[in-house]
Amino acid sequence: MKTNTLHNLRPRVRNRIGMTLIEILVVISIIAILAGMLIPVIGAVRRRGQVTATVLEIQNLKAAIEQYKQKFGDYPPDGSNAVVFQRHIRIAFPRIAPQEIANLNSLILDSHIPAVTKLDAAEALVFFLGGFSDDPRFPFTGKGGPLTGNRSLGLFDFDPARLSIDSTTINIGTASNPILVSQSTDETGLHNQVAAARDIFPVYFPKNSDAPFVYFDSRTYMPRSIYTYNGNAVPPAQYPPADWCAGNPHSHPVTFITGIARPYRGDEVRQATAADAYTYKWANPDTFQIISAGLDNDFGNNLNPPQYKQYPSGVYYSDGDNSNITSFSRGTLEDDIQ
Repeated sequence: MKTNTLHNLRPRVRNRIGMTLIEILVVISIIAILAGMLIPVIGAVRRRGQVTATVLEIQNLKAAIEQYKQKFGDYPPDGSNAVVFQRHIRIAFPRIAPQEIANLNSLILDSHIPAVTKLDAAEALVFFLGGFSDDPRFPFTGKGGPLTGNRSLGLFDFDPARLSIDSTTINIGTASNPILVSQSTDETGLHNQVAAARDIFPVYFPKNSDAPFVYFDSRTYMPRSIYTYNGNAVPPAQYPPADWCAGNPHSHPVTFITGIARPYRGDEVRQATAADAYTYKWANPDTFQIISAGLDNDFGNNLNPPQYKQYPSGVYYSDGDNSNITSFSRGTLEDDIQ
């Protein structure tokens, strides 16, 4: 029997197993291209998430400060003016014992620069929101006070891992009645000081920054005649404090902090006065400002009066300012530039 010749001539079709080398290379190239496109997107999403986390924490700090105002009848001072500080203590704790004031002054007041306190604008945030004793006469050394070594929970729940403290303690009591409290590390870690310069007042860091949150009380945005010390004007608040800095932009031989944080002006026009010749109002003129250096850890360049940086227009901003996150911005300052 003859077979079909045409059938025999048809080519045999083999089942393919796997991919050719060229096809594999094409797939790898496509994956590489997609990865290259996704990496910047993933990075941007990650950065935005970090900014959002800082914004939310600032809003929580802001709410805690408002609670403080409601509870104690006054906004907390930022430590940059000793007169403001002492007036606040009298308002917040009207029944405070004279010995308690003396104890506090011995730890807080700066004998070298008596117009300011040893609290800087970052440390003040932790000190005033961290909790006080319920004892109206001894709010600092009474049970649960900040000068007892066993502080009560305050108006803000600070994450201990982000406070500038370690296991080192110091006795602020006496030999017969020791009071051991943790020492702060910001003097050595942020300001390049010797261990002897460490105090007991920590700062608080955002989750994604090596520069602490900074708090400015509106009473110290600028020198004010009602808050002079011995008849002399007290310099305005800044962070790091002026005595830590050389005063040149991004050049601080005694601090590792990049840039200088100062309160921001707004864009709302005001009438110039003899006390304040600048024709724009402050941002949050009657309350406070909280500032984070953002993801670049840079507060922005040093700009001395009579020049001021303005929000939201961005007047006089530097690159460091653009990444800053504040209590009056929706995100970074750059996000809000108009």
